[in-house]
Amino acid sequence: MKKDYYLYLDQEKKEYFSLPGGWEPLHFIETEDGTTTPSIEQMTREALSKSAGPLPFQALLSRAKSIAIIVDDATRPTPAARILGALLPHLEESGFSREKITIVVAIGTHEIMEKKTLETRLGSEVLSRYKVVQHNCRQSDLVPVQIPDDGRVVKINPEVAQADLKVGISSVLPHPMAGYGGGPKIVMPGICNFDFIRDHHMKNVGHPRSAAGVTKGNPFHEDCMRVARAVRLDYSLNCVYDQKGQIVRIIGGDLESAFREAVDLCLQKLSHKFEEKVDVTITSTYPHTHGHQLFKGLSAPDVITKNTGAILLLAPVVGPIPADFLNSFHTIEEKSHHNSASYVKESISKGVAFLPDKSIDFNMAMSTVFLRPKIRVILVSRHISRKEAETMGLEHSPSMEEGIKSLGKVYPDAKVAIFPSGGLIVPITSWER
Repeated sequence: MKKDYYLYLDQEKKEYFSLPGGWEPLHFIETEDGTTTPSIEQMTREALSKSAGPLPFQALLSRAKSIAIIVDDATRPTPAARILGALLPHLEESGFSREKITIVVAIGTHEIMEKKTLETRLGSEVLSRYKVVQHNCRQSDLVPVQIPDDGRVVKINPEVAQADLKVGISSVLPHPMAGYGGGPKIVMPGICNFDFIRDHHMKNVGHPRSAAGVTKGNPFHEDCMRVARAVRLDYSLNCVYDQKGQIVRIIGGDLESAFREAVDLCLQKLSHKFEEKVDVTITSTYPHTHGHQLFKGLSAPDVITKNTGAILLLAPVVGPIPADFLNSFHTIEEKSHHNSASYVKESISKGVAFLPDKSIDFNMAMSTVFLRPKIRVILVSRHISRKEAETMGLEHSPSMEEGIKSLGKVYPDAKVAIFPSGGLIVPITSWER
């Protein structure tokens, strides 16, 4: 049988499959082939020369003596090494010695990266020639910054606080709570203190406007932007992607102008209209391929799949799900006396972390599990066993073919949506989300 459809495993590899005869594919969201884009280095140089906002990058450089460059960690697809490969020579040509430049990895509450991973992320030459620090949200010397008209105080990385010029490098991607990742999120949660991140996330995660593709009226996003303004992120380099996961443009400029322009382009490249919900969505979690980040791949399918329908989720994760994350499901079961969903919902309604001794991204992934619609999900992944899938509240199939076959028996006349890269879709719907 001819296999007409595919999902992305990574930017180059695809998993092909066919559909049962009675299924109607209403949506198969493909990226046009044959489009050529400049190199990452060239796009970076163009972004630096054509900045969004009132001040060109060179004008900002002329006022500064020291620079902190904030980059995201390995859970994001940002080609940080290649962007730095164009940015750092530009800074040196503009008169900045290496001693005046610090690269800060915005870890947020994620795990610190091992040296090998960090070397891959930034490049061995950058790691050996420049000062590089990984943010620690619990370190004792974080610097307090007051948020205007707010009364709150956030504590931030001292290297960022002390720098004259603060530059962020990130990817603007659909985010299940912030609307879009990147931009202000490189600061908050990227370089902030644990308690502030925890309080912000738990307060805003349950808000109905805290959803993928939504910025207006989204308190999760708006507070991130408020903090980034207070910290004074002077300049952003924002990567925007197509549905294949390739960068189509890097947009540089001031915090708000560059982010707004990146979001507009992201919508242009990644949005898709839906007039009705479907019975079955077949999707990959790509580009979310790091452990429990896979749950971000359910954000768009959850919006456009009927509650009585099902999602077949291919998770091309690059390693196993952390044992600590899996054990957290058992912890919640015990704490809740086997009423996990109610326990999590009640904690969120109070703005309290239900896993207070775990990272906030654990809490956020868990909230996705327990707050999402109760749509059936069948997981396919070579790194995740049936037992592990069931621990996370998911069904399991050994292959795409077997998963489709089993769904074909339940939904013989299904209307279907296919997302080759489920983390790179912004659904535009005709109903209330």
